[in-house]
Amino acid sequence: MTPDERRRRYERIEADLRERIASGDLAEGAKLPSEKTLAEQWKTTRPTVRQALAVLQADGLIDRRPPFGTFVRRPPAVTIQWATDRYQRRPDGPTSPFARDAEQVQATPIWRWVTRRERAEPDVAARLGIEPGDHVMRTEYVFLADGEPTQASVSWEPFKLVGGTPIEEPEGGEGPAGVVARFDSIGMHIDAVTEVVRARPATDSERQALSLASGSWVQLVERTHLAGELPVETADIVRPADQAARGYRIPVH
Repeated sequence: MTPDERRRRYERIEADLRERIASGDLAEGAKLPSEKTLAEQWKTTRPTVRQALAVLQADGLIDRRPPFGTFVRRPPAVTIQWATDRYQRRPDGPTSPFARDAEQVQATPIWRWVTRRERAEPDVAARLGIEPGDHVMRTEYVFLADGEPTQASVSWEPFKLVGGTPIEEPEGGEGPAGVVARFDSIGMHIDAVTEVVRARPATDSERQALSLASGSWVQLVERTHLAGELPVETADIVRPADQAARGYRIPVH
């Protein structure tokens, strides 16, 4: 088989599978035939089939999970729209923004976390307006909706603000969830949030936490909560790039 014949063959395989996914013949979460089976069906070689699958994976239509097989991708359980009203105070209902997102689509939200006190690295210190080496409370999170990992984050809070207070550790206590509600509870009122958004390849730890395929990209949101001009929390929030919708409602005065 010449290179042109091989290219035309893998393009036909890719187009056929793409059409079957679009039509629902291969439903979300469905397992695709093995490379060997597809090669036999199309009377071609496994490397040719692998080329077709690589295109579909790059387009976010399938997940390849060795040694389990290849599956049609499921949509995210929760689609987060980072909007201007996301961090507003909510006296009724969940005070966690992620819990509110899940509530909108009737998904069950849970999150796992690990908190420890450590000394701030220079970049974190700059974002919090403290000195490098000052103590911070660092919390790593993985957020799940209906059991599916949806986002991961790392949050830092200055120990001089939260140390010795009921919110010294952000999770596991009896107080409210969510940064705004937690700081309200100790009399510090957040009135602004900044976000800086970037896209980059996922790290190994992010791929593991979010069950991402090799080569996946993520959207990184560097978020900081401010009480006046005082940064009280900063976080790196990571979501799969193809699932991280962003929307805005911006008032015009």
